[in-house]
Order: sequence, then C-alpha cells, then structure tokens
Amino acid sequence: MIIDSHMHVWDRTVSDYDWITDDLGPLLEVHTPERNADALARCGVDQVVLVQAEDSATDTAYMLDMAHCRLPGALATSHPTRITGVVGWAPLDDPAATTEHLEGLLADPLVKGVRHLIHRDPRAEQFLCLDPVHASLDRVAEAGLTLDLPDAWPWFAGDVAATARRHPDLIVVIDHLAKPPSDPDAWDAWARCLRESALVPTTVVKLSGLHLDGIPYTADALRPSFEVALEAFGPDRMMFGGDWPMTRLADDYVPTFEVLAELIGSLSDTEAEAVWSGTAARTYRLPLPA
Repeated sequence: MIIDSHMHVWDRTVSDYDWITDDLGPLLEVHTPERNADALARCGVDQVVLVQAEDSATDTAYMLDMAHCRLPGALATSHPTRITGVVGWAPLDDPAATTEHLEGLLADPLVKGVRHLIHRDPRAEQFLCLDPVHASLDRVAEAGLTLDLPDAWPWFAGDVAATARRHPDLIVVIDHLAKPPSDPDAWDAWARCLRESALVPTTVVKLSGLHLDGIPYTADALRPSFEVALEAFGPDRMMFGGDWPMTRLADDYVPTFEVLAELIGSLSDTEAEAVWSGTAARTYRLPLPA
C-alpha cells in the first residue's frame, strides 16, 4: 500500500496564493487532483493527504471540496486513489481565532492536521517562540490534530525540538526533511537540528520536497540526507510525500516518485512498508485495509 502524505491543489481564481509568482511558470495554472490522476495511478498510490498551500480558510475549504468530490477536477469515484486526509490552515498566532477555526474544521472527519506557511511569514525566525502560537498549539493538540512544519531550514529548524517538547501530546510533522542545504557546513548544522528533533518521540519526518538548490535530484545525491533522517527517526517515523505540483518545476510526479522509490527500496520490506504507508496512516489516522 502507498500513501502520498503530501499533495497540493489550488486555483488562483478561488484564492490568492500570492507566493506563486510569474517566474514559477507552470504553477500559475489550476491544479486539481484530476490533473495528477494518471501519475497517481501509474505509481500505484492508494491514498493521498492534501496539504494547505495558502494561509487562508478559503484554501482549506477548496481542499475539502476537492476531497469530497464537490467540485469539477476531483478524482473520479472510479479512480483507484482516494483522498483520505486534509492538512488545513489555522491562525496559530491568534489562540481565540484558532479555537473558533478548529471547531469548524473538526466538523469534517477528513481534517487531520494544520499547517502555517511559517517560512513565508515575516516572523519566520521567531514564530515558534511566540506565546500566542504555543497557546494555539495546545488547542491543536487537544483537538487531536497534527502540526505540519514546512521548509524548516534555516528559518526555525532549531526551534522544532523545543516546540515538540513543550507540547508532548502534539504530533509534529517535519515536511521535506526540513529542506537539507547543499553547503557542507550548513548541512552539518541541519543534520544536528534534525537529530535533535528526532529525540522527541512525537516528531515524524516526510521524505518529500527534495528538489533542492545545489543538490542533484538523484538517489545517490539525496542518500546522505535520507540516511541521516532514517538513522534519527527510523522508518516508523518517516513517510513518503510526492509534493505535487511543486514537482512540475523539475521533473514532475513520476520521476520524483521513482527517485524516492529507489531510496526506499534500500530498506527491508517491513521498513519500506512503514515509509510507504504505515507512518502516514498512524500519524494522520488514515484507514488501512483489514
């Protein structure tokens, strides 16, 4: 079984997505689940988790409408892949607003977690140190939702472990291996931060989003970062994510999948099963076949 724990959808006529600038070419287009349907089927993906791409309630509502097949562009009911989870947005810097927002999110069983685009927030380097954020994270934990953290390096990687320790009932998901850098000195510092985060047992990491500046997108080039994460977290706390349509800036979904499959293929069958599906199913409380 394969669960893609990290896929996006967006339509810039629905909401702003102001980070999608003209230089990002193909990302300017509308991206619905249907546009990735053939690739998902070719790769044998059984389930998908949609992850927010804008800090807005509108984006979260759009994901849920797509997941529930309420809009054109949703996956056909006959398609072998199902969308079984959504990681939406919450206004984490405002505890009262977060509480109210979560009440709405929890009405939908597909909502599994929340995320904020911290790396694009002007307070990125301080965000996980803000008291209102921690008050909101208490509410996220009480609601039984996870916290996804995008692109942690270099913005807030050093604060991930402290955040996880402060909220022992909160599962903290580190997206994209925290974005390992290409500079050797920076890479060593990234590895230290990742290992420190892994010491907190409620952290997990995504093998996703690894089209990195200065690092070729090959299994050999990515293996050192993969092995650091694997040693630190173990396969039971690592999950696969395809990161479509961000992959369209490089080589698209299938070639991205194949490189990650080569890395995961170096594991035992039991370990690979954890990375392909077990960790994601447990983290996001997704259905597994009997």
